[in-house]
Amino acid sequence: MIRSALRLLVCLIWLLSNCEGAVPGPARVAAGGGSMRHPISITEASMFVTKTTARTRLQMFAEDLVLFQGLEPDAADRISAADLRRGLEDHKAFLLEKFVIRDARGERLTGRITDLKPFEIPENGIPSTDMMKHSAVYEIEHSFESPPEFLTIQQDIADENFIIPSEMSLHVHQSGTALNFAERLLPGASTTVRFDWEAPLSEDASDSEWELWFEKQREKTLGITSYSSVYSFVYLEPTEVRHELLIPLATLGTMIQLRHQDPSFVEVSEQEAIRQDVEKWLGGQNPVLINGRAVAPKFSRIDFYSLNLSDFATQAEPRRVSMASGRVGVIMTYQPEDGIVRDASLTWNQFYSSMTKIPAVVIAGPERVERFEFSRFNKPAENTLTWACPQELLPQVVRPVAVQLPEPPRLHVPILGAGLLIVATLTVWLLRDRNYRWPVSALCGGVGLLLVFVPVAGVEIADPWRKPELSGESASEVARTLHRGMYRALDFGSEDRVFDVLSTTVDGPLLEQLYVQLMDSLRVREQGGAAARIRSVDYELTELQPRSSAGDEAAWPGFSCRVRWLVAGTVEHWGHVHERQNLFDGRLTVEPRDGAWKITRMDILGQEQKSARTTLRKF
Repeated sequence: MIRSALRLLVCLIWLLSNCEGAVPGPARVAAGGGSMRHPISITEASMFVTKTTARTRLQMFAEDLVLFQGLEPDAADRISAADLRRGLEDHKAFLLEKFVIRDARGERLTGRITDLKPFEIPENGIPSTDMMKHSAVYEIEHSFESPPEFLTIQQDIADENFIIPSEMSLHVHQSGTALNFAERLLPGASTTVRFDWEAPLSEDASDSEWELWFEKQREKTLGITSYSSVYSFVYLEPTEVRHELLIPLATLGTMIQLRHQDPSFVEVSEQEAIRQDVEKWLGGQNPVLINGRAVAPKFSRIDFYSLNLSDFATQAEPRRVSMASGRVGVIMTYQPEDGIVRDASLTWNQFYSSMTKIPAVVIAGPERVERFEFSRFNKPAENTLTWACPQELLPQVVRPVAVQLPEPPRLHVPILGAGLLIVATLTVWLLRDRNYRWPVSALCGGVGLLLVFVPVAGVEIADPWRKPELSGESASEVARTLHRGMYRALDFGSEDRVFDVLSTTVDGPLLEQLYVQLMDSLRVREQGGAAARIRSVDYELTELQPRSSAGDEAAWPGFSCRVRWLVAGTVEHWGHVHERQNLFDGRLTVEPRDGAWKITRMDILGQEQKSARTTLRKF
């Protein structure tokens, strides 16, 4: 009873002092100094991290021994020296339990007390009213086998009977660097710090060297600089709206009930139930309008991430994640019925004490990037993001390429010359007994032969032995136009639209093959949760192939072209962009179908990746 009454008395004193205008802050007490107003139980934690250890000095007030170790004053309102010494020893195990450091996998590191600097304890003890005048320092050491990239620090120095939360003022310094990290932690809270063990820049480094160093750090972390913040990325595309959210598990746990057995981890077997809860939580709220009509979200991905940054580069393998440092990645896709987004609006209206605002990065089309903030403190209209798709970004119509053959080859028929040859022949036959038949026939024959080869007094007719052929330039242009149209089918979101566009340029068994391949790629894209785009298709070679007697040759008026083309594409999610360039070498067979040219066969002869890199979106 005395202990509970003392706790309540101290709480009331603090509340009354704050009502008088006192502002609570981190209390620091020097030896022999007076007491200061402060929240109950403030712990100062100073951590020094090397490649092998993390050494933390925890400074606590003697009052904590009353609050956590059950020390009670005697009849003279003093805490005995024996109780104080016992409390200091018992507090070691308490701190090792309540102050936790975890590695990148969320596993708890084993700590040990390496030193204790107690406060001076008089033989007759200390009055309970003077407990705030004394402080002790504990040193805790955590070791690791290799230099850590991430450390997550948790504190739960609290008691269920507290009406005012305890606080920890945390300061972290990395050995050999200028890294100084500060955070204020409430009970149950955690924070994650990233460490870079590469050689730091010298003090006399130039501005450009520092700028390059910061850019490399940003690329290493994929732009994720805070591990306790909510990240939002909104992609506004001509065929869909995508909203990607990264939410710390600890934050999510304050919004919905997370069903898991181990308080520190979420196992793989427990993640599906949480996915369903997240869908229920987000599915019917935060409305999205496309072309003036409400569209329900399709949950393309709900993944669980550790601190491993490679999880963001590819779809993460299922793994158990730490509640202290894990995150949930949610990708919601909104698609209109006709597959084209002409205008869109996205509203966010869910806020909590742990999430009063959501800073968002808005990527509108291939180039436009801007900031937007959803906030509890905004007016309702200010929490709605609107967008109208520029006309030039809308999917362009792919039109059929009409079969237009050149004029057929012409054959010149020399009528007069042929007639004279006939006359000469008849003359020889009729005057075969006359002496002058040969001169006459020779004259007629010579003139006739001359007129046969001179285009005079003749007629032009279609050559029955030669067919009209496209020129090399015309055939190359037809092949490139059809081939580009094939890639443009990817600009249309729905399956029906993709098939319709593809059938404009492709026919035969190849149509079904390409359609299946495109649909598979779109499904993989949806499962991977990435926004894929074809940036450009450039042609290094388009050459009409000569006709041959090979059985796979296109029947006239079809033709074959040797084509070499470079495709530049991007796959983007979580604000970082994977850029790829691939060079293809192949042969296209083009034939007429219902008055239009179509690609009926495509043979890939070679493929080479020319470049690959990952970049981050910038404002």
